[in-house]
Amino acid sequence: MALPSNAPACVPPLTMSSNSLEVLERLRESYEGRLAQPALTETDHAVLIAVEITLKHARKALRPA
Repeated sequence: MALPSNAPACVPPLTMSSNSLEVLERLRESYEGRLAQPALTETDHAVLIAVEITLKHARKALRPA
C-alpha cells in the first residue's frame, strides 16, 4: 500500500472525448427511462448512480478554470 507522503504531487488531467460524455449521457437516459419499471434491480440502480457520479466529475474536470 502506498503511503500518502509517497503519492505524486501532480495529478494528470482528465482526458475524455465529447463522444465519451455523450455515451455516458445516453446510458444514464436509458436507465432513467427504466426507473418507472418495477423490475429495476439493485445492480441497475448502482450502475445509474455510478454513471451520474462519473458524468458529474467529468463535467467538473472539463470546465475551464
